[in-house]
Amino acid sequence: MALEQSARTSKHEGNDTNARTVQLAELITLLGPDVPEISRRLGQFKESVRYRYKEKILGRGMAVQAAVDQEKLGLKRVVFVADFEEAYKHYANPILTAMNELCYVVYFARTLPSGGYLVNASVPAEHVEGFVGFVHSLRERGLFSSVELLEFDWARNPPMKAGHYDFDFGRWDLDWSADVKPDRSSATYLPSKQEKFDYVDLLILKELQMDANKPLNEMAARLKVNYKKLTWHYATHVMARRLIRSYRLNWMGTRYDYKLEKALHRKHRYMEVVVAVRDIDERERAGLMANANSVPFLWFEAAGKNYYAHFAFPIDSINEAFDYLFSVLAQFKGRYEYYIVDTTNALTFTIAYQLYDQTSRSWKFDSKELLSRFDGLMLRIKATG
Repeated sequence: MALEQSARTSKHEGNDTNARTVQLAELITLLGPDVPEISRRLGQFKESVRYRYKEKILGRGMAVQAAVDQEKLGLKRVVFVADFEEAYKHYANPILTAMNELCYVVYFARTLPSGGYLVNASVPAEHVEGFVGFVHSLRERGLFSSVELLEFDWARNPPMKAGHYDFDFGRWDLDWSADVKPDRSSATYLPSKQEKFDYVDLLILKELQMDANKPLNEMAARLKVNYKKLTWHYATHVMARRLIRSYRLNWMGTRYDYKLEKALHRKHRYMEVVVAVRDIDERERAGLMANANSVPFLWFEAAGKNYYAHFAFPIDSINEAFDYLFSVLAQFKGRYEYYIVDTTNALTFTIAYQLYDQTSRSWKFDSKELLSRFDGLMLRIKATG
């Protein structure tokens, strides 16, 4: 009922076709691309829903991806902003890509105009202290010229505010003076408690993070896991324990093509801006969340003793966006930073499933071994540079 009401009161209520797509988009964020179930809930023919899904969502370049519940996997978010020393700047992207394979980095982007790097890691709670020490050690060894770290208790991908999006024309419709009001409901968000999981669960989550449309039989073949075993894990662990918090419609159009092994970006449509606020209390956190979630351009957020918000603003409303940000952040003068993201030098990864030890059923992190590997990497770069 709430979804139907949302569609009726959307910005495009006079457009019946778009209103139906809004309903579809809102259900996808809850259920994923489950066309039969969405059809049942909407009381519409499966063929109609499937056609609209392919035409108005996938056809517009919107990948549908699982938003994994990080806290249920025992993961916390650590963000660091780093400048590379001159000798290593040319190798920044492959170095940070290696950090995904070795030490939990899930996103990085160059910032403009400084040329520094904004790096996100989803780190097991028991290894946060070790990870922070490891990054500082890289600074001491001369990989980074400067590093600033922030820790967060939880992280999430807010659902798309589809009622403000015109799926027929692929554009947002927002009246900054009338539509932007604090979203108090978002401030009640609570992180999940850790659940049991295993390596097969992580493999399934990794695949669904890449593409939630992937059939289970295709997934089993790709992962070389028995089909019955995989479907059992999917039903009794991934779904029953709700290891997927929601599903993300990638409305920015940025995605990694795993067949081409290439990151794909839609240029010149959005300006991505990241805001980080340090040392906040509960009242300030609630206020920041309510304001950040009041606009439909919030892509990602994290909070704890600090707050982090990643926005993607349409280029044609960037002046209004910065006016709004500065009004919200005025009270935090001296405690906040904002960064403009260079989208052509940004990459998102899945959870670091390869760092889960199947024998001990625990996440791995050996700071001493990692530092030894990075020492060798830095020596090779210097030798060839």
